[in-house]
Amino acid sequence: MSESKTMGSGRPGVDRRTIVKGAAWSIPVVAAAAAMPLASASTPGCPTCIKAGFPIIGGIISGAWTSQALVAGNKGTIAFPSIFGLDATQCGISFTNIFQPAFTYIVTQATLTMSDGNTYNSAVGLGAGAGNISTVGAMPGAFVFTNVSLPNGGAIGGLGNYTDVPTKLTVTVQTTLQYGIGLSIQCPMVLTWNLHGVATGLVAFGAGTVNFTGTATV
Repeated sequence: MSESKTMGSGRPGVDRRTIVKGAAWSIPVVAAAAAMPLASASTPGCPTCIKAGFPIIGGIISGAWTSQALVAGNKGTIAFPSIFGLDATQCGISFTNIFQPAFTYIVTQATLTMSDGNTYNSAVGLGAGAGNISTVGAMPGAFVFTNVSLPNGGAIGGLGNYTDVPTKLTVTVQTTLQYGIGLSIQCPMVLTWNLHGVATGLVAFGAGTVNFTGTATV
């Protein structure tokens, strides 16, 4: 007959080898659980140095813009040239210590605000782009705003200004930044340009032509 091992209390005992094996299996689980908070804590936050800017076009940096709207039924289309971009030139060594210099982004929305308070979204100019901390990257395309309300007014021959003008452009982008080895984070950003301009032309009985010209600032 085999003998059962007992503790001092008279209950069956546990073999020391069983205890050692159980401890060996439990140690890696505890170590892995302890390592998880460290990994999540090392994820960097989104930088604030990427801002609205103006790319170099023809060797110069300019926020000048012009547009012409042909009006029918008191509605017109206002298109902007590709003068808007992502300015990452203020991202210095504190940025490159964490992220790779090159990054990508997607323009998800572009909204134009007029002086009458109405807003319009562009279906053109949205898409993917790329940037680098050494440049101001141009947006992937020009923005076009349709069905803009343009009321009757203005004057013939440029003798008076047309009252309704663009005042603000707001662009939403989703930026992807690379860090570490094969790691990345996505950072939503809202960029705003203030539009300062005047308009000339005449809209009568719902039809006419309005010419816009001005500059953009950030």
